Amino acid sequence: MKTAFFFFLVLCSITQFAQAQILGNYKRLRTESNFQTQNNVNLSNQYRSVAKAATIEADNALKISINALSNQKATAYTAIFNVVQLGKTAEVTNTRISGRIESFINDLETLGLQVEDIYVDLVNFLPKYEFDVSKKLFSKKSFKEIPIGFELQKNVHIRFDSPSLLDKILTAAAKQEIYDIVKVDYFVSNPKAIYSELRQAALAYLGQIKEQYTAIGIELDSAYLITGENAWVAYPGDRYQSYQAFSAQKLTAQERVDAKIDKVDKPVSRFYDAIAGNDYDIVINPEILEPAVQYSYNLVVKFTLPERLPTKTVETKKEFVLVTPEGEVKTLKIE
Repeated sequence: MKTAFFFFLVLCSITQFAQAQILGNYKRLRTESNFQTQNNVNLSNQYRSVAKAATIEADNALKISINALSNQKATAYTAIFNVVQLGKTAEVTNTRISGRIESFINDLETLGLQVEDIYVDLVNFLPKYEFDVSKKLFSKKSFKEIPIGFELQKNVHIRFDSPSLLDKILTAAAKQEIYDIVKVDYFVSNPKAIYSELRQAALAYLGQIKEQYTAIGIELDSAYLITGENAWVAYPGDRYQSYQAFSAQKLTAQERVDAKIDKVDKPVSRFYDAIAGNDYDIVINPEILEPAVQYSYNLVVKFTLPERLPTKTVETKKEFVLVTPEGEVKTLKIE
């Protein structure tokens, strides 16, 4: 009996652990934070299980909004590395940074990159100063700035077409003590074709909606319509989120008063948070494995149907007419 009870506890623990991993630390923390701040009563829109409420226009107007999303893998990337060099003189500083960058470029060429895929950008060239402290008799200390050398910064722009190549580029940069990767830009070769595909998909979806309304007696083809559209794009560099996942012990009020608390730095986790397909009617390439360039398109169509004419009641009267042999017409009153 004891063995069976122990097995039940282990099974429950495994089940809870699996659920936590499926949920993820970030969403778990957001869920707990949301429950604490909202006092377990009013949840944010993200955790509602009820769809957003529909809106009704005027009696003879119908507005339809269609959202479409396209997830596209980048066709090219550009990584920017910042290189900083200090030196006593301007000549020495420039010679040293040029040598480091030249060695870096040579290593990049061995990786298959071409010279036209690399660009060196001069950022700034500034003199460096420090304070010289001198103390004279019967006077306070005086601080005087004196030049001690120069600081030169250059950026190296590197274009490549395979994300797996970035690891090798980082290794080549580290060999020259280049550790600051400023950012990585994503590019898609033909965005015009992507927007055209989104528009065609939205119009085809609108055609299906019109057919469904026709089936219930609403003829949208005979309505006056106006349309509006909007499009935008989200790049992976703007979609990264950060959070801290840790569990901390809670102290009583008396313990916080009596003790000195030394907190350690908690690691900050970052991850790619893609735009979810929740509010989209159409999603092209819905499954995302690597960070993608996400194109959004919105089509709004407003149909104005003909106004219904008021129903009029027409009163009819019957009259009986008698024509005599002489051709005289007489109206007969019959109750």
